[in-house]
Amino acid sequence: MREKILGVNVDFVSRQEAVKKISSWVEYSEKQPLKQVVTAYSEFLVRANYDKRFKEIINKADLVTPDGISVLAAGHYLKESKNRNLIFKLLIGFGTGLDILSGSLGDTVTGVWLFEKLSELAGANGWKVFLLGSWGDTAERTATMLLKRFPGIIVDSDPGEKKVGSNEERNKEVIKKINEFQPDILCVTYSPVVQEKWIEENRDKLKAKVAIGLGGTFNEFLGEFKKAPAWMEKMGLKWLWRLIQEPKRWRRILNAVVVFPWLVFLESFKQE
Repeated sequence: MREKILGVNVDFVSRQEAVKKISSWVEYSEKQPLKQVVTAYSEFLVRANYDKRFKEIINKADLVTPDGISVLAAGHYLKESKNRNLIFKLLIGFGTGLDILSGSLGDTVTGVWLFEKLSELAGANGWKVFLLGSWGDTAERTATMLLKRFPGIIVDSDPGEKKVGSNEERNKEVIKKINEFQPDILCVTYSPVVQEKWIEENRDKLKAKVAIGLGGTFNEFLGEFKKAPAWMEKMGLKWLWRLIQEPKRWRRILNAVVVFPWLVFLESFKQE
């Protein structure tokens, strides 16, 4: 079900529904426009609140998955608090907080989970996956690990680096390499927002079936980022784990756990 949070489309689909939809695009035999998938977490929605171009890109995407408990909570809160007075909104907010801690809001469809699941399906079905982005040999090492874990996968990669978006010649070179490979799934791991804009700006030039921005997913897949314990992720405390691991991310985490809930609370008064 597609709903809006802070004016941004989010598809509240289960993990199985998301995979089924993407698989249908990959397996569709006739020519079709490239499908863009966005894994939207709270920081994305805050950024889209003041980046009009970014908001337009998300709203044009073919699938926007809820990447984070806070996004699921926001959808639940806005639905339950509609046409309620201030006291009820506060009570519903408190109840939603308890739902987060109890892990009863459902499963998120994160970029890391989606990458692993789609790679597993690629191995089983002989799909072609292209890895673009990250730094140094990260994409190449990710491709090597994919081949070990999912032997049937067909994979290619290019580090891309920042100048792909700013250097036209390098951009053409990368697009040519992608198009010669003609991937079923194109995974782009530039920094968040940059990767979504790059996909949108080049989607008419790319000979791929599905493109998805995945941020730091390759590093996490390689085990370079220590994953949060399952209980913390289920309770919506992954942000706390990341803060402990990377204190320098405090500004991003502030947007996720303070600014985002506040904006959602204010949004609830606009839907009366």
